[in-house]
Amino acid sequence: MIRSSLAIAVAIAGASTAFFPSAARAQEPSPGPAPPEPPTPTAAPAQPAVPPPPDVAAPASPSARVPVQSDGSGSTAQAAPPESAKPALPSTVELPKWMNGVTLGAGALLWYYQPIKVPNTENDMSLFFANLLVDGKWGAFGVHIEPRLRDTKIRTFYDGPVWVQEAYGSVDLGPAELRVGKTYSHLGIFWYTSFYGNVQVYDGLKLDPDYGASLQGNVGKSDDAFSLKWWAQYFVVDGGTNVSLPNRDTISYPGARRRNQAIARVEPQIRAGAATITLGASGEYLQADLPSIGPQNVWRVAADATLTLAGLTLRGEGLEQDGRTVTDFPYAGTPATATTPAVAGRSSAKTDYLLAGLEYTLGPVTAIYTVSAGAYRDVSVTQVMHVPALSVVVSPNLSLLGELVFWSNDSPQGSSLVDRSFNLTLNGHI
Repeated sequence: MIRSSLAIAVAIAGASTAFFPSAARAQEPSPGPAPPEPPTPTAAPAQPAVPPPPDVAAPASPSARVPVQSDGSGSTAQAAPPESAKPALPSTVELPKWMNGVTLGAGALLWYYQPIKVPNTENDMSLFFANLLVDGKWGAFGVHIEPRLRDTKIRTFYDGPVWVQEAYGSVDLGPAELRVGKTYSHLGIFWYTSFYGNVQVYDGLKLDPDYGASLQGNVGKSDDAFSLKWWAQYFVVDGGTNVSLPNRDTISYPGARRRNQAIARVEPQIRAGAATITLGASGEYLQADLPSIGPQNVWRVAADATLTLAGLTLRGEGLEQDGRTVTDFPYAGTPATATTPAVAGRSSAKTDYLLAGLEYTLGPVTAIYTVSAGAYRDVSVTQVMHVPALSVVVSPNLSLLGELVFWSNDSPQGSSLVDRSFNLTLNGHI
């Protein structure tokens, strides 16, 4: 049973907002990441006084040499120093110039899980993650860093409860941007309004950050009659931090890695009056190193379309995978016992995925419905997930999302329940 299901609203979880003093921003506001450093001191620090030898009287310090006045009763008191003798205080704190290009943001995602008549499953509430966003931009160069943390590991194959979701340096090349480091792959529709997600994200196909280089650009502007976004990506190895479930992506197997992952995507957009049509075509090759069966060549292709009109959004995506990325899904293997031999897991080398949905936004409220499916053809298993949802924007920095989940598994052995639950998330960011 799924207890920690999630698809992270990419975008989703923590939008970046600058919160430097307005005086610093007024100099040269520009977005971007880089860690701040302390302000440069405006005066040299005072040297420590050296105590005199015990038999030598210490000379009076300058601060002690102040006029002494008498009140006529024989007692004396030190007169207050004149105003002109007091040190001038700076009216503002001057930050280093490089911090003009830095913005910071932070966010947190609180998750409540309520199973609906699911045997042996209890409700739960947890901080799904908190994150920090650091962006810097200096001329053509930039950096982006997003660390995330939580109380426990999201998945058993994570190294710990703290990880880096993205971390890359970038160069603006004019018509394109080059990112080098850990960044998201772009195969098919990237994401939409959801927390729980879809079958694809639990198989490691979406919200997947990896290590390598991404060259991406945009021909035209988003409000032009025609524009085109494109990506050309190469990842040396996987990032190890997507939200796939155990045994459903290469990264959850000990010693296994996805390598030499190459992705190309084009995304033309057409504007016709109030309607916007976005099309997408993607292709991917990767090598799945699976210790139990050796390296596997894997090919993926995807086509998608999105229509938006007057608050309504319709989307659809079809994706096909040829090649094995796992060995123990949909059927997990079992180890040998004293009385029974080991049983190998079974996986599919031919898998088809489908995603379709709609959203309608009226003011701060958005109604959402999404259906997703994965057909593992070699083993005749199909999983289908229905997710109706309602999102409410409470403020620019706070939103609520409630999602009902109906997730089933159909196989030659019959139908079974993967999850049936209500999920409520509170997403706050600054």
